[in-house]
Amino acid sequence: MRRSYVGVALAVTTLVALAFVIPLAMLVLTAAQDRAMREAERQALGLSAVVVVAKDRELVLTSIESTQAGKDGRLAAHLPALGTVGPSRVDATVVARIREQQVAGTTEIDGGRVYLRPVALPEGAIAVLEVYVPTESLRSGVAFAWLVLLGEAIVLVVVSTLLADRLAARVVRASRDLARTAASLGGGSLHARVQPSGPREIEEVGGALNVLAERFVELLATERALAANLSHRLRVPLTALRLNTETLPAGPDRDRHVRMVDRLENEINAVIVEAARPLAARPRLRCDLGAVVADRTQFWGALAEDQGRPWQADAPPAGITVPAAFSVVAEALDVLLGNVFHHTPDAAACRVTVERGPDQASVTVDDGGPGFRDPEAALSRGASDADSTGLGMDIAQRLAEETGGKLTIGRSNLGGARVVLTLGLSAEEKPPTPPRRRFWHRFFGGPTGGSGAHARR
Repeated sequence: MRRSYVGVALAVTTLVALAFVIPLAMLVLTAAQDRAMREAERQALGLSAVVVVAKDRELVLTSIESTQAGKDGRLAAHLPALGTVGPSRVDATVVARIREQQVAGTTEIDGGRVYLRPVALPEGAIAVLEVYVPTESLRSGVAFAWLVLLGEAIVLVVVSTLLADRLAARVVRASRDLARTAASLGGGSLHARVQPSGPREIEEVGGALNVLAERFVELLATERALAANLSHRLRVPLTALRLNTETLPAGPDRDRHVRMVDRLENEINAVIVEAARPLAARPRLRCDLGAVVADRTQFWGALAEDQGRPWQADAPPAGITVPAAFSVVAEALDVLLGNVFHHTPDAAACRVTVERGPDQASVTVDDGGPGFRDPEAALSRGASDADSTGLGMDIAQRLAEETGGKLTIGRSNLGGARVVLTLGLSAEEKPPTPPRRRFWHRFFGGPTGGSGAHARR
């Protein structure tokens, strides 16, 4: 931006300087020529009185040599009776034309210009006075004047460019401060503020950004308080649920319900803690994807066993670290697996597989149910044609996008739907991959889904 300001100022000032310097330079040259020709005319007029009364050639020659032009060999007189007196540089035809026209004129010759002036003699004859003006006289002082004009033009361009640079620096400095503050706000530093400076428009933008940041902090604090209050209100029914669970007879069912209540209580506590924690203070979360998948498949596998549902969960690879919290990934997997148990018959098979790529890992959930009626609509937040909120798939999709992955829906070889949750790996966990492997992975790797008319869930 600063270079653009300086470039525009340089171009405009240069054009303006040229628009003035070129005509002035031509005017200086014309003025120098006019000055030299007026001097030649004055020399001719001084000799005119002598030519009118002179009868002797020596008198005319003495008068010529008494002038500066005569001393320099630049003055001559063409007399009808006495002939040419002094050094002449034009031929007789030019002299004859001036004598015939009886009008003063000039003619260009090598090395300069000649001024010719007719003089009427008493006998009715016409004498012609010749004054030679060399090129040096025609351009006397022109080079110096041109240098002065050029110097003035250069000074004008330099000064205007420096002023434009200073102005641009002020604008750019204010713009960079504005951009840095906006980036800090976007990165979670909600207390970053702009020091309004620069042109009035940028100051107004900076002030508006500060107002926006203050309003955002207020709204965020309100939302955090609301989330904490709502989570805290859940403790009362949660306590009642725990008491009811503890009254169940001892056995596997009671233990499973107790674990579910414990997990629900942990999630509520986590919501309260996270709502009170500033964004900038939140830690960088990571978890082992294999551990999450193993935990959730164990939980849902027990339910599949109770229903008599065909169930297959391959052992996930170890050491797959994704940039998300354990609970967040578990929530997304519960959404995908919960959809299978909620929207497919008990006899519909379910299979969970985990694959690791060079920079991503994917969890694939295949089922033998009716599938999705509209796969694209299934990913729309809040849209559902079944008895659900329509938020589950959006939760999983947001997790995938936040880690650099995606959520895709297709056709499973079990006859139902295939949902693939692809998550990006943590930066330090991404293994080096040779170029050839990256090429094949880009164009041929990864699971793909089919199409068909399936029920929305």
